[in-house]
Amino acid sequence: MTRALAKRGKTDARHLMRYIKSKVMDPAAIAKAEHVTLATVMESIRSIEVYEQQNTEGQMQLAVRDLVISTIPQAKETINGLLTSTELVMKKNLKTGKDEYVTVEDKTTRLEGARLVRDLIVGLQPKGPGVVVNANQTNQTANIGSAETYEERLRRLREKVKEFNLLPAEVTAVPDSIDAPDNDDDGDGDDDDDKDGYE
Repeated sequence: MTRALAKRGKTDARHLMRYIKSKVMDPAAIAKAEHVTLATVMESIRSIEVYEQQNTEGQMQLAVRDLVISTIPQAKETINGLLTSTELVMKKNLKTGKDEYVTVEDKTTRLEGARLVRDLIVGLQPKGPGVVVNANQTNQTANIGSAETYEERLRRLREKVKEFNLLPAEVTAVPDSIDAPDNDDDGDGDDDDDKDGYE
């Protein structure tokens, strides 16, 4: 490492500028333009490349996960402390008449703990829309691309009614004898003349 790089450290903006320029320029041209040695430019470029390798997206995600995993026990203790917090309150003892300190639940702190737990739960819920399940399952397929207006639907239904009315009726004729009075003289409920000999 050159002395100039060691003095300025990796936070010097010149290292980053040399690295960016190296994407479109030759390192020798960068060294000539900045009036520094080629070794200084190469060291600047290498230091930024090493920094990028150490801080890739995957490395950052691993570091964040490690931080979360390592702090979960302390977070549990903290939340448990919030939810079980108590406070000392001075009360007058009715028997002795003296002031005593009594431990009671700290409702304000416990409510804050409950809000924190609720916010954690809400934060873990999926942000996308929920899945809609059709409880009334039908065999009809949805045609999403062409939605029908009320007027179009009414027109379509009227055409179906007209079409239905053009169909031949199921009962084409009613027998004349349906409304005629009974010719049953013998009172046995049938129209025949009892020619078979049974009465």
